[in-house]
Amino acid sequence: MADTAQATAPRSGILRLDVVTPAGAAVHKDVDQVEAPSVAGEFGVLPGHLPLLAALKPGVLRYRSEGKTFVLAVGAGFAEAGPDAMTLLTDRCVEAGDVDLAAARTDLEKVTAKLDALAGPREGEEFDELSRQSLWAQAQLEAAREAGRS
Repeated sequence: MADTAQATAPRSGILRLDVVTPAGAAVHKDVDQVEAPSVAGEFGVLPGHLPLLAALKPGVLRYRSEGKTFVLAVGAGFAEAGPDAMTLLTDRCVEAGDVDLAAARTDLEKVTAKLDALAGPREGEEFDELSRQSLWAQAQLEAAREAGRS
């Protein structure tokens, strides 16, 4: 019985990172640290972190595991962190190496043109949706750039 308890006990200095999208688990890994994009700015989480709940905006998620840094583009959602785990619930996620650069650039150009063409105040459902689309395209391009892709 002691072996089972020991096997499920959190390991010191390690965070369990779970990134979950409507399509399922995108990441399920032990990591050393995580940096995520919140609506209030970027934040980092290390093992032993105090409990945290944050709203995510589309942006770049970085995590470090086994001496290597991984980069993902994530969409809007929520993050919950604690001393030994961090869970991100997001509407979309793509690894930097899987970003379709041409499509992301085209999407950004189209959305920028639509935003520029909007008349009146910069608010409302249409503006909010176009802003989310713009942030998602930018997140993909930034993630790819950080991974050495241009």
